[in-house]
Amino acid sequence: MPRLYISCVILICLLSLCFPAPSSSQMIDRISSDHVVLRMPMARESLGRDTIEEIEQCYIFMDRAIGGTLPRQILIDVDWDKADSGCNQRDSSIAIGMNRPGKNVDLNTLLLHKVGREIARLGLLELSGWAQREDTEFLFEGMIEILEHEFGHSSRSLESAWSYCQTLDQMKMLSFGTQRSWTAFSAGKRLHRSAAPGVTFLTTFRELQGRERPIKLFEALKKASLSASLTSTFKASVAELEETWLKKVREHRPVDEITIVAEDAPQLLQVEAVPEPGRNLFQIRLLLADRNGDLFPDGVFVKDERTQRVLQAQAAPEKDSEYMIVEIPVEANCPAGQYNYGITAIDEAGNLRRWTRSYTVGSR
Repeated sequence: MPRLYISCVILICLLSLCFPAPSSSQMIDRISSDHVVLRMPMARESLGRDTIEEIEQCYIFMDRAIGGTLPRQILIDVDWDKADSGCNQRDSSIAIGMNRPGKNVDLNTLLLHKVGREIARLGLLELSGWAQREDTEFLFEGMIEILEHEFGHSSRSLESAWSYCQTLDQMKMLSFGTQRSWTAFSAGKRLHRSAAPGVTFLTTFRELQGRERPIKLFEALKKASLSASLTSTFKASVAELEETWLKKVREHRPVDEITIVAEDAPQLLQVEAVPEPGRNLFQIRLLLADRNGDLFPDGVFVKDERTQRVLQAQAAPEKDSEYMIVEIPVEANCPAGQYNYGITAIDEAGNLRRWTRSYTVGSR
């Protein structure tokens, strides 16, 4: 009998090693409302229950705003092992990636933001016959940004889209031609900078032709190309539409500061302007404080007041460096003197800050 008992114990141990019980993080829970089914790890159940009511309200808002195109009920899979989010055409479901290491963001806020964006995306995709592609991506990103901020009563955050577009215009990067090559323009990043051209274009024609007109554009994409859809929706040629849009951007009153949440706004901690021997340039090294971790090099620009040239920041090449760098070209025959440059930083929440610093060429 003892021998049989010992054998059973050994067998149970072996089975437990081969087939371990699922951890609470692996077990899936389902949390439902009238139109939404959330699937997420059981260890995160409280987060799902805290947010399901607002997600249901988001579904209702987006469905009404986009014209009733959302499926009667949508499945939303939330995964902490993935970073990316998206929509599945096969079953019209949504996948939400919550893997955002090192970011000091409230999980409720992050989940609601990501879910809101993808519900808006799903509605637009269903309306347009899944016409999201390289040449239309900027319109989807812009409309998603508008709808998500309208639902959250945070449209003030969209004001910085105009500052982005004025900067991009100065860099010769604001046109239909540039936006049709969305991957090259955005490097595949779904950031506020990438959405800004779509935000300002659609807002321009919302103001000129009514709030519902941009939604008609997505409906038109179901049956026609981008150019044909633009022309039929807004009753003008693509060239005329571009001219109207760019005129609106250029006439928009520039702002020195936009504050959404003061304590989250970018802060400039340190600036170094270092001449690069033999390279005819100054390297500007920027150290910026960013409480929420949502300020990226894509949102930092330097304008050389001497040449009026605008330059995009880059991450410093040093491993684990917190600095961003911008290289300002200086001609070999540049007169000696002190020259100013402006720094603009825009985070993903729409907070905007500007500073002025200087660099010195030669002896004074």
